[in-house]
Amino acid sequence: MSVLMIAEKPSLAQSLAQILSYGNMTTRKNAACPVHEYRGTFLGRNVQFKFTSVCGHVYTADFEKRFKNWDTSDPVELYSAKIVRVEANPKMKLVNFLQKEVSV
Repeated sequence: MSVLMIAEKPSLAQSLAQILSYGNMTTRKNAACPVHEYRGTFLGRNVQFKFTSVCGHVYTADFEKRFKNWDTSDPVELYSAKIVRVEANPKMKLVNFLQKEVSV
């Protein structure tokens, strides 16, 4: 069994993993953010802990594409406009990164 923990910033993930592992961790580089790993117990079971971060926001909220140009949009329409969730930084592929870490 593995336990994935996620911090807001890479430096925080590293510091917490260092403390929780009593300095006995390994770090692997990833395209998105480093992953710090160590063995321990959780709820009486031996587990592999993985500590990483999100390197910024994972998702952001935005209005539908038809409201992209604020100069041509009626502000009153925004009150009833649908809000969509989009990946904040698609180039970092944070969602894919986290999904892979959870499934491994």
